Amino acid sequence: MPTPRAHTGAAVSRALRRGAAAVGLSALILLGVHPSAQAATPAPPGSVSTTAPAAATDTETDTGTGTPATGDLAPVCGAPAPGHAACFAMRDTRRGPTLRLSAGQAPAGLSPQDLQSAYALPSDGGAGQTIAIVDAYDDPSAEADLAVYRQQYGLPACTSDSGCFRKVDQRGGTSLPQTSDSWASEIALDLDMVSAAAPQAHILLVETDSDGLDALGAGVNEAVALGAKYVSNSYGRLGDFVTDQATYGAAFDHPGVAVVAATGDYGYGVSFPSDLATVTAVGGTTLTPDSGSARGWSEDVWQQGVNGPGSGCAANQPKPAFQTDTGCTGRSEADVSAVADDLAVYSTFGAYGNGWDTWGGTSAATPLITSIYALAGAPRPGSYPNAYPYATGGVGLNDITSGTNGDCAVSYLCTAGPGYDGPTGLGTPAGLAAFRYGPSGTLVGTVKDASTGEPIAKATVSDGVDIATTGADGTYSLSLPAGPASGLTVTAFGYTSSEPVTLDITADTTTTHDAALRPVPRRRVHGVVTDGSGHGWPLYARVSVEGSPEAPVWTDPVDGGYDLQLPQDAAYTLDISAVQPGYEPLARPVTVGHRTTTADAALTADPDLATAAGYALDVHASTESFDATTAAPQGWTVADAAGTGNGWEFDDPIQRGNSTGGTGAFAVVESDQGPFGPHQDTTLTSPDYDLSTAQSAQLAFRTAYISNPTQQHMSVDASADGGATWQTLWTNPKSSDSQDHLSVQVPLGDLAGRSSVRLRFHFQADWGYFWAIDDVGVTGRTLAPTPGGLVVGTVKDTAGHGVTGATVADASAPGTGVLSAATPQDPGVGDGLYTLFVPSPGRHALSVTAPGYRTATRQVTVHADRVTHRNVTLARST
Repeated sequence: MPTPRAHTGAAVSRALRRGAAAVGLSALILLGVHPSAQAATPAPPGSVSTTAPAAATDTETDTGTGTPATGDLAPVCGAPAPGHAACFAMRDTRRGPTLRLSAGQAPAGLSPQDLQSAYALPSDGGAGQTIAIVDAYDDPSAEADLAVYRQQYGLPACTSDSGCFRKVDQRGGTSLPQTSDSWASEIALDLDMVSAAAPQAHILLVETDSDGLDALGAGVNEAVALGAKYVSNSYGRLGDFVTDQATYGAAFDHPGVAVVAATGDYGYGVSFPSDLATVTAVGGTTLTPDSGSARGWSEDVWQQGVNGPGSGCAANQPKPAFQTDTGCTGRSEADVSAVADDLAVYSTFGAYGNGWDTWGGTSAATPLITSIYALAGAPRPGSYPNAYPYATGGVGLNDITSGTNGDCAVSYLCTAGPGYDGPTGLGTPAGLAAFRYGPSGTLVGTVKDASTGEPIAKATVSDGVDIATTGADGTYSLSLPAGPASGLTVTAFGYTSSEPVTLDITADTTTTHDAALRPVPRRRVHGVVTDGSGHGWPLYARVSVEGSPEAPVWTDPVDGGYDLQLPQDAAYTLDISAVQPGYEPLARPVTVGHRTTTADAALTADPDLATAAGYALDVHASTESFDATTAAPQGWTVADAAGTGNGWEFDDPIQRGNSTGGTGAFAVVESDQGPFGPHQDTTLTSPDYDLSTAQSAQLAFRTAYISNPTQQHMSVDASADGGATWQTLWTNPKSSDSQDHLSVQVPLGDLAGRSSVRLRFHFQADWGYFWAIDDVGVTGRTLAPTPGGLVVGTVKDTAGHGVTGATVADASAPGTGVLSAATPQDPGVGDGLYTLFVPSPGRHALSVTAPGYRTATRQVTVHADRVTHRNVTLARST
């Protein structure tokens, strides 16, 4: 309970809020009135920062406001106070988040399988290892969100019940700190990246009392005391000061432990603690699929606007013996790097916890590198693992040679090039060889088809830990620890795997091991891809086999048919996505035996995109504006729990004014007015909404509030069973917060299609502040087929070359045409492809125009819910 206040204090607070209800806590302080006791506890950082964390001076005074964040990534942790650190998580603003995935929908961003492929990591590595993550403040949704991420990607469960996941405070106990929206996002990012790289490892999450460097250092010490040999630190403070080592350095100095830290996200310039000589400093890259390379991926320095990995020369830190670059007499950073952009992450806590979203920053690269140390095996006692990558002469690393993170006097410290450079260090992981201690040898060879003698590309050679992939010529090179290498197996899609063998690997010696694999007999898999939302017409679509390195196939644009050959006696997943816009992708399971298999698929038009041709969007909206002031609107009910009072009201009892962004009257529950108390537990419940015909639905409302999470909780819940059970759709941030003129939109997910959905605005408080709402709207969206059919064909010139950018239109409906397009990925269909929806079946005239060509008119008969094929040839204008 808060400290009791005199009535005069409450009156001052109420009077101030009448005049400035929406100004929030910061404005109260500016006006000379401090918030009352219930909001007086400093909240952890929780707002989006538009500035880089500023470097403190060596006397711990703040000397700058940092660099504005621009581009597609935005930091979530603000500038730290002196003696504190900021998390380096970066939220991607290029896409909106997805709270719930539709059937067959994959999260945007790089997946664990992508990362394992790019860095030659085992798909089931990490068994027997514990990886520690040190972050500030508590994420109460950490374990639940981690479960969703791992289930989505088929990773083994990691729970506290099984002992795989453990969350402790900085003393190793269970007295967890207060929450923080921003650091919760960092925690979710870290947990997901560890899971992606080392799915079998145990995870120890150490949550420190604050973001103070002393608290974070205590968390590192506790992680090591609890047995972790790999400790990830995705945070820092810009700058290099002479006092750092003496003040904080001991906490990050643990021989025999891989202590790993991010170099920061603000371009050229060093950060602490990554600049310490005892820490592995991790830079960042952008990772891009590249089917034309043997690796299958390309990488360069991650850089967007002013954001990029930190790097430079820490002149106040000693240069470790393993660093030999000549442009810096002190500690150079980074040491190594990994991807820092476009990573799929699942998080539901706080202001940034909106489900699936894409994240980045060196915060992502750091837990990846920490996990790769764990995959490589326990560090040698007494050694510093940041030295290991320097001892291999480049073996086990992808040298990143392009990109920059800013301007500097010594070019290699800010620009990538062959060998060591500041932004990416020695490079990114190419297997595990660069992250283990001890002598090693090299295994090379060629993998061929046993029947034809032809080389097999993209075969994998692995002992279960280290992995190499063959190039187009079938050759591979794999660095292995000296000694017996047991269980070496060669596998390739469509081939029988080789029998495991044991080879002796001699230090600093190359050993040759060739393999010939027998192809598995293949069987035909074919089918038709169609529209599944009413028209049923064939669709032009891309069909790929999940996990297969082979090129996708494409359906015929006219009949929707596809045909491929898959190895028999196995189960597969076909990933099917329409070329026409507006359809949801589909994951279609198929089992191939010894006969031809038919696998048809129907794709659903997406009502949220509402761009599928031949469909009209029907929007059903219902909005309650709370215009009546004497009672709840018709059908709405207010209920106070037994023994409570001061529930929802509609007459603005303290003349606050409507600060929700709406106009006129509104609904409000006041918790900061006399008499003080009693405990409040009040609900405002809507009438039932009929969403039975809706294919998707959304809740929207306007709101204003001041909240202290220790004494006030607000939630919006929904029920589809008459109130017997409720699911939470929205809740207030878990840190002290104030908002006004806030518009909230929440997808209703699987509540669409239900005939009776009601909403509940639930407020609980022990002398809290207030919550106001207005303009509560529920919108249902339905796509209805429009009578008509598709016309599909190609536009070519008289020489048979495809013409792209031609306009194809129904002559009776000008302005509704489509453009012919190139089809570079589909070798079976020439450029100039078009797909035109024509309403009203029957005889129509097509008008085809293109710059430099004569207009052509062609007659076509359009059939309802069918595809008509019509190619057009254009002659050059004279």
